[in-house]
Amino acid sequence: MRCGRWMLAVLMLSACGCRTGGALFNGRDLSGWREVEPQQAWSVRDGILACSGQKDPKAYTWLSTDRKYGDFELTCEWRVSADANAGIFLRVPERSGRASMTGLEIQIRDDREDKDLTDVCGAVFRRIPASGRYARAPGEWNDYKLTMIGKRLRIELNGRLVSDTNIDAVKPLGKDPPASAVPNEGYIGLQNHGTPVEFRNIRIRELSAADRE
Repeated sequence: MRCGRWMLAVLMLSACGCRTGGALFNGRDLSGWREVEPQQAWSVRDGILACSGQKDPKAYTWLSTDRKYGDFELTCEWRVSADANAGIFLRVPERSGRASMTGLEIQIRDDREDKDLTDVCGAVFRRIPASGRYARAPGEWNDYKLTMIGKRLRIELNGRLVSDTNIDAVKPLGKDPPASAVPNEGYIGLQNHGTPVEFRNIRIRELSAADRE
C-alpha cells in the first residue's frame, strides 16, 4: 500500500474522533465474546468489562471476540491497578496456542518500574517498542486507538503516537515467529494475565479493502 494512501486513511479516521465505529462491547453483558480456557474471570457492571485475574497459572486465558476481523480501527478505555499486567490481542488466527505470538499483543500494564520501552504500555510484546511512556498512573483511565490496515499497525495511547509500523519489517527475537506470519484477519482478544484489569467503551470500525491499496 502506498504511504500516501495509508496516511490519508489515518487522517480521515482521526478526524472522526476517538469514539468511532460500532460497539464491540455492549456495556451490559458478554454478548459477542467468548472466554478461552474458561476461568469465570470476566464480569460486567456499570458499563465496565472487568477481569478479576482469577486463573489457573498453567492456563493461557483470554477473552476472544466471537468472530475475526481484518482491517479496522479499534478504540477503548482501560485501567489497571498497581503491578497489574494485561494486553490486547489483534489478529489471532485460532483460539488455541499462544495468542501473543500467533497474533499481536499490545501491552497494558503498570509500567512505572520498566527500564526500557520494549515492555511499556503501547509496546507490541517482543516485537515493537513504544516511542515513549504515555500511560497514566494506575487507577486512571487510558485511551487506546489501534488501527490495522493491511500489514500496517498504528498505535495511539492517550492521544500520543506510540508507533506506526509495517509488521512485515519487524525482525523476530530468537525463535519467536516473525510478525510477518500474523494473518490478515483474526480474533481480537483481552488478556487475563492473572491480575485485575478493566475496559469500557470498546468500539470498532471495520475498514474497506480499498484502504489497503
